[in-house]
Amino acid sequence: MEKERKAIGALEKFHADVCKDWKKQENRILGHIVISPPLDVGEEGFAEDWAVIKIDDSKFDLTNFVGNVIDLGTTISVGNFTVWMDPHRANPPLFEYPGNRLLKFSGTISDEEMWRPSSKTPGHDNDLMVIKRGYASDLTIGRLNTVRSFTRISFNGQPGQTSKGIAILPHDYRANAFSNPGDSGSAVIDGKGRLAGLLTGGAGANEEFDCSYVTSIDFILKRMLEYGIEANLYPSLG
Repeated sequence: MEKERKAIGALEKFHADVCKDWKKQENRILGHIVISPPLDVGEEGFAEDWAVIKIDDSKFDLTNFVGNVIDLGTTISVGNFTVWMDPHRANPPLFEYPGNRLLKFSGTISDEEMWRPSSKTPGHDNDLMVIKRGYASDLTIGRLNTVRSFTRISFNGQPGQTSKGIAILPHDYRANAFSNPGDSGSAVIDGKGRLAGLLTGGAGANEEFDCSYVTSIDFILKRMLEYGIEANLYPSLG
């Protein structure tokens, strides 16, 4: 009963906060789209599926802004999460679970490292262990490998275009898929918080995706610069 009373109290507080801060529609508009290029295949072969949103900084202050983070939540225990992120148990641990569960973004993973990870890269064999929190499948851990996967897709009803994507597999053969339909746009980061790219799709023989596809952050940042936009991946309040 005590546990239920605490849950009810937390829910009532959340309801009060929503009614106070988000009841008015104008309070729920946090920014506007600056540019959204047509869905296409870029010059380097990556699927171009991204947009730039300018955030209204008047809606944020030190009480509600934590920066770009992934909340590791409670669905995966700290022990399991740590083991899955550091498959080589004989080696010193390379991933440190944040005390507040918020894994901050910090840097990016270059294409070169994703294609040819160094021996010091956190992961298993030549793979990078990565994380995403998506709308459909919530928090998952995957294995980003060195294979640049090519898949034939359709844009605007015109079949026959081939796009390139970074392939991500489940963290082991017993795990569920890294992503499901509805996860598109999720940021994919490694255990150090380095951004690999954005999730754009998946494929597989079963209902769940055996393989998920990510568009490289190097490619996205390059395309943004071509539009005259320099991304701020690590915003902070002045």
